[in-house]
Amino acid sequence: MLKENRSLERGLIVLETLAQHQSMSLADLHRATGLPKSTLRRLLATLARRRFVRRSLADQLYRATMTLPDISIDPISPAAAQVADLALPHMLELTHRIGWPTDLHLLEEHSMRIVESTRSISPFNLYRAPLDHKVGLFYSASGLLCLSLMPIARTRALFETDDMDPNFRASRFGITWDDLLGYLAHTRTVGYGRRFTKTVVHDKLQAIALPLYRHGTLWGAVPLLWPKAFMEADDFAAKYLSDLRVSVEAIQQDIDAFDATRVAHNPS
Repeated sequence: MLKENRSLERGLIVLETLAQHQSMSLADLHRATGLPKSTLRRLLATLARRRFVRRSLADQLYRATMTLPDISIDPISPAAAQVADLALPHMLELTHRIGWPTDLHLLEEHSMRIVESTRSISPFNLYRAPLDHKVGLFYSASGLLCLSLMPIARTRALFETDDMDPNFRASRFGITWDDLLGYLAHTRTVGYGRRFTKTVVHDKLQAIALPLYRHGTLWGAVPLLWPKAFMEADDFAAKYLSDLRVSVEAIQQDIDAFDATRVAHNPS
């Protein structure tokens, strides 16, 4: 009879538990698995080092970065987790330097997904959207930025699709096709994304955003946030866009360097 590997079994229990939940704290995992917290810390450290698990700065919760058959709940992909790990040091540096927080948004089929944020360390008490929260393309600074960089046929298809969550559709905000074309033209002219009059949402925030690419394809965006009542977007951009641009360029350089290293180590 083969002897079971106890450490492996415990690690798989942790992975299975995380895969069944979008995010969990150490206490949550302790309650769900019955494993001692000291054991969980060791297992989580190993799993995080091998990139099967990631602990996010914004809420300090653990998330699986892989899909397990039949039980996973839309986990962040390992590739997205890699970008988050590369981006976070630069996001932290920017927030420490200017105070205002940044998010990291991943472009998905019909929305943007928040995969990391520095709102928790900002000295300003802004609304904290949960990680994995999805925001609409037509009302977010990052979404409008990404739409402005897409072929117009794809943008039109997204505008007209019936498959999108009704809360994310342009019509939900009274945005017409002509409105959207105006927003996108303005975005291309100024070179950054922002929210517009019809795209104000409940968090009472404004944002400017710059894009990120991976393997030559639009990956997502980094928005910089502040309370809408504090300053107009054009004035905020005049003061802080250059800071955001430096940080996003540094993130992009790290992404490109990481991918180049992987190609060098794994030639086809």
